[in-house]
Amino acid sequence: MSIENIMEYSKKEVMVEPLIESNADFQAFYHLPLIAEMKKKHAMTLFSCMTREDFEVGDVIYEAGTPSVGKMNLILDGKVNVKSESGYPFSHLGKGDVFGLFSFLDENRKHSVTLTVDKATTVLSIDRAYFDLIALEEPKLGNQLMRFMFRLLSKKASELEVEYAHMHRFAFGGKV
Repeated sequence: MSIENIMEYSKKEVMVEPLIESNADFQAFYHLPLIAEMKKKHAMTLFSCMTREDFEVGDVIYEAGTPSVGKMNLILDGKVNVKSESGYPFSHLGKGDVFGLFSFLDENRKHSVTLTVDKATTVLSIDRAYFDLIALEEPKLGNQLMRFMFRLLSKKASELEVEYAHMHRFAFGGKV
C-alpha cells in the first residue's frame, strides 16, 4: 500500500467515524452491556456490518422448523415472545438479547422456536458471511465475537443443566 493510499484511507476513516458515532442506532447499540466492553473502533466495525430490521406487533420473525438464514440477531429495542414448536410460550426477549445463534453457527439447523413480536422491535442482524469477513480482516474483533458466542452458549448450557436438575427432582418426588 502506498503512502497516498494510506492517506486516502485515513481521510475516509476520519469522515466515516463521526457519521457512525452520531447515528442514534449506534448510540443505542454501543451502550448495550455486551457491546460496551468493546473498543469503540471494533463496535463501529461490527455495527457497520449489521442490518437494521424493524418489526411491528404481531409480526413473526421466524417460525420453528423453518430453515436457518445464517444470521445472528441483536434486539436493539422492543419485546419478542418465544414459543416452542408446539406453540407453548416459554420466554420473551428484549433489549440487548441475542437470538439465532445456533442457526448462525450451523446453517443446516432449522429454527427450534417461533419468535413473535409483542412490542415494536428493532433488530440488528449480522450475516455469517460478514462475520467470516470480520474474522479474517479484524482478527481481534473476530476473536472477541467468538468469545461472546461461547459465553452465550455456556450460559444456555448452564440454564439447561439447572432446568434438567429441577425436572429430575420433580420426577423422582423431590422438591423443586
